[in-house]
Formats: sequence, structure tokens, C-alpha cells
Amino acid sequence: MDKAFDSVFQREVDALELSKSIEPLYGTQFRYQCLCCGEEVFLAAAESSEKSPHFRHRRGNNDIECERYLGQPGALEHYVSIRKHTMDSIGFCFNIDHMTFEISLTLSDKDISNYAENGGQFSLHTKYNAPAFFSMPINRGNLIPDTGNYYTISEYSNDYYVSFNAESTKTLCENVLKRNSKLNIYRISQSSNHYKRIVSDILYTNYWYLAISENEDNIKDLIALQSTEIDGEPFKFFTQGRQFFAVRFVIYSADYSAKIFFQKQEFRVEKSESMDILWPPVYTRDEDVIIKSDNVFILPSFELIPHGNIDANGMDVKKVCPDVYELTFNQRVTICEKNIQCRIVKDEKTILDSTYEEPEIIHADKYIVPDTYDYFIFDKNGCDRLVAGSKAYLSETNHILGYKNGHVRVIVLATSNKTTDKKKLINDIVKYHPQSEPFEPDDFMEIVADETILLYLENCYRSGQINTVIKKYIKESLI
Repeated sequence: MDKAFDSVFQREVDALELSKSIEPLYGTQFRYQCLCCGEEVFLAAAESSEKSPHFRHRRGNNDIECERYLGQPGALEHYVSIRKHTMDSIGFCFNIDHMTFEISLTLSDKDISNYAENGGQFSLHTKYNAPAFFSMPINRGNLIPDTGNYYTISEYSNDYYVSFNAESTKTLCENVLKRNSKLNIYRISQSSNHYKRIVSDILYTNYWYLAISENEDNIKDLIALQSTEIDGEPFKFFTQGRQFFAVRFVIYSADYSAKIFFQKQEFRVEKSESMDILWPPVYTRDEDVIIKSDNVFILPSFELIPHGNIDANGMDVKKVCPDVYELTFNQRVTICEKNIQCRIVKDEKTILDSTYEEPEIIHADKYIVPDTYDYFIFDKNGCDRLVAGSKAYLSETNHILGYKNGHVRVIVLATSNKTTDKKKLINDIVKYHPQSEPFEPDDFMEIVADETILLYLENCYRSGQINTVIKKYIKESLI
């Protein structure tokens, strides 16, 4: 067969086009699937001078035999459509705010119109022949195009079946919730309360995850690992009529005990990769990277391989210097390498309507540089790049800026600037809002405050009076 389904980039690929890539065999095991029956296929005759490149089943059958097996001539096109829409449109998540499991549905405006005209009905089933426990007409009133639409999964099951209309073939989504109470791992998002389910069996170091299990012992064993760090306390929640236990964690090294533990949970641990977009300025929308240009310059920690880890032809990927690549594309391009799953989308209209996000301001005399952004320290002599984990000492003559994709996300200033501003604010409030009330020390027993606030409270204790406005500001952490 000439075409197959690429499970990494979620689209059909051409054998001849794939054979022209730099490394056509890059990560091909279990990657390509028959468009008709869904079984694994591989690229054959990629370097042959006698045969044309093509995809073959491991057992030797081809697409014609697949159609005969199904007993439906022309089934290839039908199943291509089902597989493309299901794999590219459906996702499973955990809503950290509501403590519920969710299914996400993403359709284009054109797809929504087509389904609406044909009476499309999105439904979810716990078994193939079971009635739908969730059903919804597909139309513009129920769906926002080109973005994730999230719906709570109210019934428990390890596997779910998805359908887009009452008469269509239902598509199986396996192991949405792991059997035998094994760990379910979700990727923590800094920009969304919808944490996406990890669909592969690989976890990466230096990356924050959420682990969920019905067995509390699994969570306790995870916490006990020496190579992991826990964010906050473990917690439990009730949904789908069951109790679950959860904890946020990061793996810093894949030592022996960590490998054995995650292997029992059907995961393996690998070193993470990184990637920075140097130009143009971008922003994220539903975890897609949005730009307005046809070209983008990126700095990855790995080599870009057309049709291997980037959904592009060789001529569209240009290495401009040893570590920097220039990508050229029309509408979108996807990069998948270990923990990096980045889809870059061109959208001029949305860029023009976007709003600026104010950077976070931090005050500290000593700042330990995290690995969240690209950090630079500025002083009268210029600027220097700061390495993650290093310590920087701040004064009134320097400051630190943290960048992400060309945007300033964090400003770090010396504490003295904040102290001066806070003292001035307190003096201004006392001057222009002189109303006061009796000071009650018990009102501030649980308040965590800096030296400026503590000094003010001490003076209030001695005088027996406190400014009413300042008290409100302190209680609400506004000062």
C-alpha cells in the first residue's frame, strides 16, 4: 500500500515521500498503522532500485486483503475518515479544579458544519453495544471550533467507545483508566486546568506530572522514591462513584529504584529534551503555539529529522547554524521528540486580537534561578545569561528578566525596592485615610508577613490602635 497512518503526527503519510526523508526508519516501530484495519505496518523498499517504496503488514497482507477481510469494498476511504477524526479530535484529561475526568473534543468549523448538516451526534460508551451515557448533537451551538471542548466523564470504565453519529462505527479508546489500579499519569499544564493524559509508556525527567490511582499504596511508594520530588501534599477525591488518590511529582534521575517502580506501573523513564522558539514572538492557545509568520526559528536540544520528529519535508527544515533551525510552513507544523510535543499554527487574525499579559514581579535579595524561562541579569555594564540552579544577588543597580518565546514573563527586583514602596504606601494610607480601630493581636496570629509589616504591627501593639485600611490590606494579602 502507498499510504499509512502516522500515529505520532496523527495523519496519513505517503511511502514515496517518507522514503526521501533524511532517516526514513527513525522511530518507525509501532508508529505506522494500516489505514483500513489499524494493524502495524512498516516502510518497505525505501532504498530499493527495483521496487517502489510501500507499506507492508508484519504478516504480509496488503490493503486489498484488508478490504476483503472487512467485506466492504471502498472501506479504505471510510476508515481513513473515521481514524483521522477520532485520533486527531479526541483527548482525555483530568480537571484539577473540579477533580473530574474529562473527554475533550476539537473540531474545525468545517467539520462542525458537515456533522451538523448530516445530523452528527457525539456519543460516549463504556462498551461497544452499551447505550451512550453521554450524547450531544454536533453543531455550533454546542461546540467552539478549533479549540478544546471539555465534557465530564460520569461513568467509570477502563476503555471507552466514541461515535460521531448513531450509525457510525464506534472507535475504541483503550486504557483511559489503567486496570488493576495502576498509576494514571497526566501532564501538568501551567496555562490550563485540564491536565492531558499521558498516552505513551514513557515518562521524562525534570517534568511535572500528576499521578492518580485507586490504590493509595501506589501513591505512597511513589512518594518514597529518592529520585522524585513531590509538590504539595498528596490528596484524595471522589468521582464516578469511586475514591482516587493523587500527587504531583517530578523525576530528577532515572535510578534503579525509580526504573523498577515505574516498570511495575507499565512506564519507563528517559531523559527529557528541550526546545525554545527564538523568533518571531508567539503565544499559546489551548497548548498550540500561535504565530503570524511563515517562518520560525527554533533552538532544540535534539536534531530535527523530517518525517521523523517533525511533520515537514526536508526542504522546509533549514539548519542556519549548529544549534538553530529555520522552519518554513503554510498553516501548521508539529514537532514530537520525547517530552516535546509542540504544534505551531499560523493565525494572523488571532495575533492581531491578542492581549498583552503583564509579567510577574518578584522581590528578592538572593534569587535561585529556576529552569522555567531564559533568565538574564542586567546592570550598568550590560547583561549576562543566568544558568538554571545558579544564585544571583540583587541590589538597586541590577535586576533580572525571565523570557519565554521572546516575551518578558518575570521581573526580579531587589527586596529594598519593595520595602521602600511598602513603607511609602503605609505612610500614604495613614496620611490620607486616618480612620483607626482597636488593635487585636489575635487577628494576625496566622499572618505571614515581612519585616516592614511586622514592624508596623509592633507599633500598633504598643499604641493599641491600627489603621482600618491597612488592617484590611494585610488580612487580604494586598500589602
